[in-house]
Amino acid sequence: METIKAYSVPVITPKDLIEEYFKLRKIALDEIFKHVKFSRSGKAHLKFSKNNRKELRDKLLRNWRFAKHYVDSAINTVIGLVKGWIQLYNKGKAKSKPKITKKTVYVKTTLFSVRNGKIKITIEPRKRYLEINLAKFDYLPKDYDSIGGLILQEGKLIITFKKKAKSIKPKDYSSFDANLTNITGLINGRIVRFDLRELYHIHRVYEEKRRRIQKLSKIKPKTAKKLMQKYSKRERNRARDLMHKITTTIARELVSVKHGAILEDLRNIKDRILNGSKDLNRKLSKWNCRMFQSMLEYKLKWFGLPIKYVNPSNSSKTCPVCSGRLSAYRGRLMKCKCGLVLDRDIIACLNLRMWGSGVTPNGDELPKVLSFGSDVSQGGCSLINADIR
Repeated sequence: METIKAYSVPVITPKDLIEEYFKLRKIALDEIFKHVKFSRSGKAHLKFSKNNRKELRDKLLRNWRFAKHYVDSAINTVIGLVKGWIQLYNKGKAKSKPKITKKTVYVKTTLFSVRNGKIKITIEPRKRYLEINLAKFDYLPKDYDSIGGLILQEGKLIITFKKKAKSIKPKDYSSFDANLTNITGLINGRIVRFDLRELYHIHRVYEEKRRRIQKLSKIKPKTAKKLMQKYSKRERNRARDLMHKITTTIARELVSVKHGAILEDLRNIKDRILNGSKDLNRKLSKWNCRMFQSMLEYKLKWFGLPIKYVNPSNSSKTCPVCSGRLSAYRGRLMKCKCGLVLDRDIIACLNLRMWGSGVTPNGDELPKVLSFGSDVSQGGCSLINADIR
């Protein structure tokens, strides 16, 4: 299977190309959006033929001094943007016309070459090139097969590395339960818990900042818009940085023991749970469950390890010993008629492990938690170990 990893490296980017490409995409969006048609039922469709594309390409190439393939990539990215907007619109999730807001340049594989560990990007054919020596960046992967498309942004270049990973038959599977304030996992007979209270605090701090900025927007709308973009970006970066540290720690552990991962199927979970309650909506907006799952998935796939998703329904309410119904006991503890008293997150991990690996619940075969170890600092997170052999 082919896997992809993306990394960012600092570069001195051609500002003129970024600005002109930004304008080009805006023009392309205006032209392509004219071809969005609406049916009698109100559904949107894009009718953009090959002739329409050729006419648009010829128009955009007038007075364009950079490589022609940039025009092709601009058209492709805008078509993708419009199609994505149409899907949201038809679901009732988008109303206003899509906008080009980010100054990014997609560099197709036809616009660059890779030789001796150096990337050479064509800016203007036979005139200007941008060269990047990958050897200068120690954190870039060395075990890749090829480099895919590149994304130029102001001051940095995002590189996608591709690798054809050979699927490995895992020795076993580890399971993970992602919650609002922690991630609990069952790895090789041990319970591990990563504390996410710092992540929750990050979201809470920036939520307060946004509230103050919204008050400012009535007086100074332009300043408020800039501040909103600045702090939203900072919040995303801090959240992603913390989640990268956690998933890298977990991935290294799973690779060392050759374990696959079993995760809850949480696709579209927020759409299913959000009910109009402001308090619940604010709370769930701080839940980065899908970010955790997507990061862990691509990191494991890079090494050929599989991921399984299982239905999480009642995973923390079903007894892993007798399959009976659990009831709340004290705090986060759950109790069963069979005598089991256990933390609900650990119960979820045990059930996910059994359901995902096909193990039939059997009290004699199930591991039991004996005791918790002490808190250990790892990857910037609190890690609690419990031997359950």
